[in-house]
Amino acid sequence: MKTFTPRHFAGLAVASAVACAPIAVRAHGKLESATPASGSTVDIAPDALRLTFNEDLESTFSSVKIADAAGAPVTKENAKVDASNPRVMTLAVPKLASGAYSVQWAVMTADAHKTKGTYTFKVK
Repeated sequence: MKTFTPRHFAGLAVASAVACAPIAVRAHGKLESATPASGSTVDIAPDALRLTFNEDLESTFSSVKIADAAGAPVTKENAKVDASNPRVMTLAVPKLASGAYSVQWAVMTADAHKTKGTYTFKVK
C-alpha cells in the first residue's frame, strides 16, 4: 500500500486551484463602468444611462432601473442591450431634477449567470 504524505496533498490542492481558476474568473458578469459613474455628482442630468459589463448580456433577462432619493422610480423605459456591443446596456433617462438617484441593475450573461448591483449618483 502506498502512503501519501502531506506533500502529495499540497500538490493536489495547488493543481485543483489552478484547474479551477479560469472558471472562477468568468463566473459572473461584473459592472466595469457606468455613465454617470458610481458616486459621482454631475452638473447636467444625463439623457441616458450607460452601463458596460465584462461579459455579453442576455437582453431578455437584463434590466436597469433608476429611483429618486425617496425610492420612487423615475424611468418608464426598458433598458436596451447595444446590438453592436452586447456588453453595453443603455437606458433613456427623463429630465432629472437636482438630487440623489440610485441605479439598480440586474443582468444575465450569455453563459446564464445572473448578477445584480446598485450604485448612486447625484445631479447638482
